Amino acid sequence: MRPMSLSERPLSSRLSLPWTGLVCVLFGLLMAGSVLAQPYGYSVNSRGNLPDSNDVNALWRVNLADGSVERVSEQGLPTGFFDLEALAINQDEQLFGADDDLKTLVRVSMVTGVASAVGGKTINMGRALGANMDFGMTFDCQNRAFVVSDVEQSLFSANTETGELTLIGQAGSLGAPITDLATFGDDTFGIGVGLDSEGNTVAPNLYRVDLETATAELIGPLGDEASPYNNAGLSFDEEGTLWAMTDRRQVGGQDLPSEILTIDPNTGQATRKATSIVGLESLAIAAPASCGRTVVTQAPPGLPIPVNSPYGLFLLLLSVLGLGVMNARRRSA
Repeated sequence: MRPMSLSERPLSSRLSLPWTGLVCVLFGLLMAGSVLAQPYGYSVNSRGNLPDSNDVNALWRVNLADGSVERVSEQGLPTGFFDLEALAINQDEQLFGADDDLKTLVRVSMVTGVASAVGGKTINMGRALGANMDFGMTFDCQNRAFVVSDVEQSLFSANTETGELTLIGQAGSLGAPITDLATFGDDTFGIGVGLDSEGNTVAPNLYRVDLETATAELIGPLGDEASPYNNAGLSFDEEGTLWAMTDRRQVGGQDLPSEILTIDPNTGQATRKATSIVGLESLAIAAPASCGRTVVTQAPPGLPIPVNSPYGLFLLLLSVLGLGVMNARRRSA
């Protein structure tokens, strides 16, 4: 019997074993990249209303893709820290928080959820007790800590050894009630307060913040996909996606689930991703990444897509398949 020529064989048999193996490897990498693209974040429900007291003022690990949570704290946060509003991770992978009740900068264990005052001293920020500050927090690429107050519309540097806050610029120089900060590369962004205590809309917007001059520039409103909220947490993941966690307790007379959003840093437009438990108003995902770079959410013409991204791996897979088909056609010609 005459053996089939290459052109008569099915396409699958024309692709040599090395091509097939490479395709399988790339497909596996693509799937792995898709799984790893779903980040987790840390948050505290300092405004929680859950029936178990251990579930209130606790540290939670939140799946940002679906809003499911796992309580890290075995017995909530230590007695005395009742209003841990801000969380941020530094370059050493340490989690810090700012407590508005005792005006205390704390370290928080991501393993046990236990919080301890930096320097071993509570009321370490040098701010008066009783004054409502409403904190947000971020680290920059130089591992410097910054704390923001949406009530005072002011920015502070924070000493992570003593907890002391130092005002940057003038009091009120931000000019906007920014409730949390997030840094990626050389860029820092802030999210505004959504509603005041009377339920009036305040500033559900995204801002660009200059950490040196303590000034803020409006980027744009979050838009309709961001439901009415009180305060919010803001953080970047390692890939440069900007996430927000909005606290929706006592909104319109109801205790509504916290909402998880992604935000376009170029426009401020938010996209709703999931909901989670009531009262989450902080968010920490990762230390500032891509230091020395600025945020680019869409590749401009001529800028290659990173090969190790899921989309880049998909394009590489298509390229390999295309080369295999072209090679088979050439050999059958």
